[in-house]
Amino acid sequence: KQWYQRRVRGDYQVNVVDTNNRVLLERWLVHTTADLPVVSRTYDLPLSRSLVPTTKQISFVNPYTTERVFKLKTNRPELLSFRDNLLSVPSKQSVNIGLVLSPLAMSNFNYIMVFVNDVQQKCEECFAVRIT
Repeated sequence: KQWYQRRVRGDYQVNVVDTNNRVLLERWLVHTTADLPVVSRTYDLPLSRSLVPTTKQISFVNPYTTERVFKLKTNRPELLSFRDNLLSVPSKQSVNIGLVLSPLAMSNFNYIMVFVNDVQQKCEECFAVRIT
């Protein structure tokens, strides 16, 4: 079952205004479309109801033959943070990603995306964390 939209669309109106004369100079309608990365793994993390943040770990393997640095991001920074935002991972090695989950994560937000990006911010891997 797909629980998120694969494609996100948005329409935005952009106005250029002369602030001295309060005159509209230009107006554009910008249409955007973005495809979400493919989720490579889903982790089910059971959380107990608590008023303090909970820590969990998920694993990540560097698929490259050289050591790489990866930057971690999430779509819900108010619910999930990382012990370390940067990972230096030796070639073909596995490391644990330390997650810190806010007590708010137990509310209606069942899925949180974790993006493992390279240093140029290109998404290398995408995980879904399901709170149970």
